[in-house]
This record gives sequence, C-alpha cells and structure tokens, in this order.
Amino acid sequence: MSLATVGLLILAAALFTALLGIGVRALVGRNSEVPAVRRTVIRLRGNAAGRVLFGPSENDALDSEELDQMILLPTIVVVCGLVVTAVFLFGYVLIG
Repeated sequence: MSLATVGLLILAAALFTALLGIGVRALVGRNSEVPAVRRTVIRLRGNAAGRVLFGPSENDALDSEELDQMILLPTIVVVCGLVVTAVFLFGYVLIG
C-alpha cells in the first residue's frame, strides 16, 4: 500500500471521526433530559478517570459548555492530529 493511499485513508478516518464527534455531541445535547443519558454522563464525569481526563465538573455535567469540553474538544484534537499526519505523509511522498 502506497503512502498516498495511507494518507487518503487517514483523511477519511479524520472525516469519520469529526462527523462521529459532532453527531454524538448533538445526540447527547438533544437527549440531555433522558434519564439514561443523564446517568451515563454523570457517572462518566464522576469517576476517577473522568476527573483526570475532563477535570472536575463545577456545574451541571450536561451543560452546553461542559458537553463541548467533554466531547467536541477531544474530537477536534484527534481530527487535527490525523490531518497533520496525513499532510506529513503527502509531503513525504512529494519529497521522495
């Protein structure tokens, strides 16, 4: 498999990750009053791993800003990493 193909696959993964992250954020935000969603988000933010990954929740864990911090910002970081990796692969193909 060539590097250009791997770069295109990484770009496709970045697009899929972005769409998935935005979709999950919209789904959780829209269904924030459903008890199962509320329970899941509160448990995720309340355990030790959630406090380390997302920090302490000062307000409601289902607040719009908290959901952006918990879902959207990690999605943006992962997508940017994938895009930069793909760009480096394409640059390596152009140089080599």
